[in-house]
Amino acid sequence: MSPSYLLNSHRLKGLSVIVFALFASYTLWSRVLPAFDYLLRPRSHPALITDIGANQYENITAHLVVASTLKEDTAWTANLQIPHLKILRYIADSAAAEYRPAAFNKGREALMYFTYLHDFYDDLPDVSIFVHADETPWHVEGTLLRNTSFALSRLDLQQVIKRQYFNLRVTWRASCPAWINTSNDFSNFKKPEEPYMKEAWRANFGEDDEVPEILAGPCCSQFAVSREAIRSRPKEQYARSVKWLTETKFSDHIAGRVWEHMWPYLFKKEAKDCAPEISSLCELYGICFKNVKEINEYKELWEEVERLKEAMQFHRAVWNPRKAAEARRKMDQVGDEIEHKMIEVLQRHQSPSTVKLLARQIR
Repeated sequence: MSPSYLLNSHRLKGLSVIVFALFASYTLWSRVLPAFDYLLRPRSHPALITDIGANQYENITAHLVVASTLKEDTAWTANLQIPHLKILRYIADSAAAEYRPAAFNKGREALMYFTYLHDFYDDLPDVSIFVHADETPWHVEGTLLRNTSFALSRLDLQQVIKRQYFNLRVTWRASCPAWINTSNDFSNFKKPEEPYMKEAWRANFGEDDEVPEILAGPCCSQFAVSREAIRSRPKEQYARSVKWLTETKFSDHIAGRVWEHMWPYLFKKEAKDCAPEISSLCELYGICFKNVKEINEYKELWEEVERLKEAMQFHRAVWNPRKAAEARRKMDQVGDEIEHKMIEVLQRHQSPSTVKLLARQIR
């Protein structure tokens, strides 16, 4: 093999390495890094109104019961501006936690809630609020800016006492006017928890308690309840449910799901919890839409946000960075529309001078 051939071969390899390095650098800077930016950089979020809310009542005491695991971040709860609020963080998987469920890492949020209801039965505040650890869970709807801090800052505790029980989620989507049919068994069920409902109902409320055929109400086990509503049941009721949750053969998933549909009956002896969405938003949160048309238009903005998020997913942003950049620009525009509409809606309930926007960002 001639020296010139070897030299040309080395040059070709060197050139190939350079071309590959240039291509890799181009891909990194033009596609991968922007995709990471869309993934990691906090997106602009509608401002949260946290300092002026409907719940500024000095004479109302409240507990915030937070169902969590050890790894979850609940620091956001410390920023809540609610007078006389005591935060009780229950940790499912920590034997050393000050507040923990009756059984280690079992029963999902339901067991943590029932442990609280039993243990604090004789020392309850005016209102007990039950939430998950995540500040921005999917089941807090767009009408509440998909943010638990915002929802709690607006929550009217006097109205909670008046209603006795209030699900923090108000949408009828996948919940009302009829959702669970307890007569469905394993041969014809539509929702995974339906075949288990009758057994769970009788185990928790007794064989003599008639099982309603239809259950309905918003999901997802985040609610506020008055002291009177809790004490409308004897303390033994809560001990019974603690025992059932620790001993049931149901999976944790199913045990938690069945209780999503039984809270209204526990506290109000009602099988359906389907108050009109618009009136609940206005009366409990001070978020007063004029009519169904207006609230639906607002919801469409949030649906557009979800569509834009799809275009900004990492693999899509790498494949088509221009489309992802356009989606990001559009996302900011839609976010502004959402914010302006929320300001308009809130100003119907209170003086514009009292509406102060605090810039917040979430991932």
